[in-house]
Amino acid sequence: MSKPAPSGPPPVPASRGGTVLLPATKFFVRRIPLVAGQDAAAQAELALETIGPFAPGQLYHGHCPSADGTQALVFAAYRKNFTADDTARWSDADAVLPGFVVLARQAAPASAEVWLHESSGNVAAILWDGAGPVPAGVLARDIGERAAGAVADELANEARQRLGAPTASVKHFQGDPVAAPLEKEGLALTLRDRKAAFSPAELRAMDVRDKADLAAQTGRRTRDRRLWFAFAAAAALLAACVLGEAGLQISKAVLGRQRAKLEAGDAAVQRLRQASDVVTRLEQLAGQSLRPFEMIALINEARPKTLEFLRASTASTNPRQLEIEAQTGNAADPQAYEQALASIAAVEKVELRDLRTSGGRTTFLVAVTFKPGFAGQGGAR
Repeated sequence: MSKPAPSGPPPVPASRGGTVLLPATKFFVRRIPLVAGQDAAAQAELALETIGPFAPGQLYHGHCPSADGTQALVFAAYRKNFTADDTARWSDADAVLPGFVVLARQAAPASAEVWLHESSGNVAAILWDGAGPVPAGVLARDIGERAAGAVADELANEARQRLGAPTASVKHFQGDPVAAPLEKEGLALTLRDRKAAFSPAELRAMDVRDKADLAAQTGRRTRDRRLWFAFAAAAALLAACVLGEAGLQISKAVLGRQRAKLEAGDAAVQRLRQASDVVTRLEQLAGQSLRPFEMIALINEARPKTLEFLRASTASTNPRQLEIEAQTGNAADPQAYEQALASIAAVEKVELRDLRTSGGRTTFLVAVTFKPGFAGQGGAR
């Protein structure tokens, strides 16, 4: 069947992917019925109290329920069969399971069959009687110094006798199962072309470690996961704060540059506005051409014969205003001249001021403001 295994007791397989797989030779295995809707773990422990070789407190035990919840494969191992070194390797394992569960979880054959599984130093026989979704039992033998084929043949005959089916077919499997975590949660065990997937709840049911220790470990892992998630959330929040602060600093720098550009633009706009105002004023002044000679000619027509002009000038603040300094020997001329100027259609306003009389001569200033249309139209026509 296969080459002989090395001599000596079979070692307990080490952890594979966080899972410890134990040899079938360590276990007492039975199939039990389950009452649907009731706690399968409690039913399995109650069955162990009845059929187990020792009290449940002296056993490492677990159970593998069927998919329909009608049966379970119960397995138990005497605690003293494991050394302190063996159990020390369990403390950090994700699961501690008998290696035969990968075959026990396969679809049950319709008739009696014996599945022989040769792994590291032992051969296990999975007994199918065609009467249920889980095996009827499991038998196992250490190979030791004997030929593996001889051990397998003896085990196959014993399994057929146990099943009461001397002609039951035999299937052979070789190698150690390989454990790998599922994509989300749970575990997959693979033996050649056979694969079995287990959920976290199923793994807890099959895990043979002390149930109190297992519950404590589950609590620690739950706490560690929560602490890790809290740390990850805090780190993510800190990173977000750092990125936010960096973003604020960058935004501040960008806004500062934009503000500087706007201020520079405002200064340029102000200069352009001032230049535009100057141009507009120049255009206005150009459009309001000063015609002092026309102004003098117009007011000269209203001048009394006895009144003389001494000086004429335009006001610096109003290009439409003409100031005349005049003198006369007739004291009535200033008022008469003021009235004559006020009657001219092109004149807007007349002001008479600084009247002085000396030596029979009267001097005065008269400010004549012309209407806007006068300058723009080029004076009187």
